[in-house]
Order: sequence, then C-alpha cells, then structure tokens
Amino acid sequence: MKPKLHYYNPGHETATLQGAANYTPPANVRRMLDELALLPVWYADRGDYVYIEKNEQPGFLSLLPGEIRPEVTIASEEALRLHTSSFPEMQAAPWGLSRQSAGFYKDLMSRHNVTVNPPVWKDEYVRLTGRQTGAACFKKIARLLPGASLPPLPLFFSELPDIEAWLCEHPGAYVIKTPYSSSGRGLLWPDEGTLKDKDINWIKGALKKQGSVSIEPVLNVIRNFAMEFFINEQGKVRYEGLSVFDTSPKGAYRGNRLMRQEELENIITSSIGRTLFLQVKEAAAEAIREIYAGYAGYIGIDMLVYKTSEGANALHPCIEVNMRYTMGMAAIRLFEKYIHPDAEGVFNLIYGAEPGMIANTHRKNQKDYPLTCKDGKLRSGYLSLCPVTKHTHYIAYILIQ
Repeated sequence: MKPKLHYYNPGHETATLQGAANYTPPANVRRMLDELALLPVWYADRGDYVYIEKNEQPGFLSLLPGEIRPEVTIASEEALRLHTSSFPEMQAAPWGLSRQSAGFYKDLMSRHNVTVNPPVWKDEYVRLTGRQTGAACFKKIARLLPGASLPPLPLFFSELPDIEAWLCEHPGAYVIKTPYSSSGRGLLWPDEGTLKDKDINWIKGALKKQGSVSIEPVLNVIRNFAMEFFINEQGKVRYEGLSVFDTSPKGAYRGNRLMRQEELENIITSSIGRTLFLQVKEAAAEAIREIYAGYAGYIGIDMLVYKTSEGANALHPCIEVNMRYTMGMAAIRLFEKYIHPDAEGVFNLIYGAEPGMIANTHRKNQKDYPLTCKDGKLRSGYLSLCPVTKHTHYIAYILIQ
C-alpha cells in the first residue's frame, strides 16, 4: 500500500462551494492552515508524509518523547525541492476533498518531480457537502427510527421576505445557518421575535454568497457527540468510533474528550439509553450508505442530546454531516495511538487574538502540566500538537490530568 501525503486544509466546505482549483481561503482560515499544518502527523499512519509549506521549527518532532513521537516524514516545500528522489509514490490524503485540494496535489506534482495519486473529484460532491444533503440524511435516519421523539427538520429559504414572514408566524428561538459551513461557523442567532438590521444584513450576505439559508429551533443542549465513519471505494461503510465534544453557547467547536470508547459510549447511553444509541448508529450507517454513495473517505455525523420543554432527554441524530476528516476522528486516532488506556483528558483547539497570548499559555501549561509516559503512551501532562511561536494564534493541544 502506498504511503499517504496528508494535507490539512480547513474551511473545505467554503472551498467546495466556490468550486475553483485556485481558491484562496480567507485570512483567518489561511492562518489556521499555516499554524496547524502539522496536525495530520498525529493521525497519519507510520511511514506516511505530511505536507507543510514552511518548516519553521524542523526540530519539533525530534524534541518529543520517543514513546509518543510520530513516525512520519515532513514534506515541506524545501524538502520536496531539494530531496525529490527520496519521496516514493504517494496517495493524496487531504483533510477535506474539494477542487482546491485536488488541484493542490496536481500543482505540487507540476512544481516538484514527485508522484502523488491525486484524489478523484466529482461535481456531485458540491451537493453532497451542503446542509441540504445533511437534512436529507436526517430525514432518512428519522424514518429508520419511527419510535424516537426527534426535533423538526431544518427549513431552507432563498428569499428574505419569506424568512421574515416565517419567523413572524412562528415565534420562538431559532438559529439560521449557511448551507456550506461547519464547526460553529456560518451561524446567526437572532433575538426571539425580531430581526435587527445587523441580522438582516447577515442574511442578505449569506443569500448572496450561498443562495439559501436554513432555519432550525434552538435546543437546550446537554451533550454534543458525533459518530465517525469511513466509506471505501466499494461503498462499504465502516464505523470508526464515537466522538464526544464541547462547544461554546453559540455552537463553536471547543474540543474533544479523550478517553476509551466504552467510557464515551457510557456518557451518551446514560442520557438516551443503549437501545436508542445502537439504533441510531445502525440508522446513520444506512443513511450514509444510501445518500453518500459514490463518495469514498471519512464522514462524520454530528448529533446531540437535548432537554425538551417537558424536561425529558431527547436525541437529535443529525445536526450536520461532515464529508471530510474531522477533529472528532483526529481525537479517536490520538487516543488509540498515543494516550494510555487508563488516562482521560481533552484535545482542544483554541484561538488567541492578542499577540503572544498563545505562546504565554503554552509556556505556562508546559510548566504546570509536565509530560509523563507509561507503557509507551502518554499518561499525564500537556502537549502542543503543533509548533508554537510568539506569533502563533491557533493552537491544538492535549491535556491529560
């Protein structure tokens, strides 16, 4: 089997919508791409390669404890240029598949004398990536869970007057979402009962850029989780594991729990019961098999447990579908490969707006939570998964306590 050449390209949903091979992400996404470019080293397989544009800290991996040092090769632009002959034929492995990421590998081969089997792009992936297809997945899952109490399907609108009229006729708390967004981005949380000027301007901008928006009721969330899957070239769906994560009150991703799969399942089944958990797992796999036929790769379905107005726990089995690698999938691999089975902790991704904020936090955590290993795995402590400098604004890290 050929080694993979991993490429971290966040914001892939917007790139998919734009549809251009030369798509340039916005500045904040570009910064995330640069500062977290080494993230794939932690979920890559032994012998794989990870692309980064600049290798500003070439000693980063070598300074890690030997027990948890990823056995991968960094494929920087400089290394690809100077040591072309040392690179074997590789298989493309982007974080998310879009025309931009497919074009990236082709451009890489044209600039360097390396061979990479590029990912296959299909125009239908644009439709499959959008929230409308996620809603179809929700509808399919709901049909397979006839006895479950589930929230209403999202509604999609393409005209502002229709949105205003619907909200006027249906008072309550709602969240408005753009079709091509994820991880808490592209969301509007208007006050109940009215749309302010800033809300109307946001909706107008969203409709101009993406053509429609969805409206969903705001739920009293008590637990966020996701089921992670992989679809192979033959269309067979494989369950990869459970991801339990935290978000801000406005839905922005904050981090994943790191613990054994059995313990993660206990967190969810304690709220909805094991029978429903197994039913939704089977229903989600069936929905993916039917709706995402023709796609090969990782796919994650975000779900949640919420409290109804009557005080009962209820399930939302499909908040959104991520047709790509996910932070939840990365957390699963991190625990499998590097965390001691008796340990528990968090895998967090945070942003620091002020210069030096991340660097200061990083140094403090290194001092307060020194690394310890047991049986070749991380037992406790703090570990940044990517290099940190005084200019860093995004950081991904593990904290085991």
